[in-house]
Amino acid sequence: MTDLLIRDIDPDLKLLVEQRARTHNRNLSEEAKALIRAGLSVPEDRRKMGTWMRSLVLPEDRGDDLVFEVPGPGSPPPDFE
Repeated sequence: MTDLLIRDIDPDLKLLVEQRARTHNRNLSEEAKALIRAGLSVPEDRRKMGTWMRSLVLPEDRGDDLVFEVPGPGSPPPDFE
């Protein structure tokens, strides 16, 4: 087995990991390993932010001019003087 040393941990972050370790009846090292393992098990999304945001809107709710449209009656534009 090899060791991993993480320096300059924010005290609040360390406290959160310690509290979580107590909740799971683990020591600090075992909890850190579990957190790293869980974080690495999530597939990495390589989409750009705009592509990801666009994917959140259903195709039928998208407009051709790339402006999100809200179905229903519209309101008149404000008066600019």
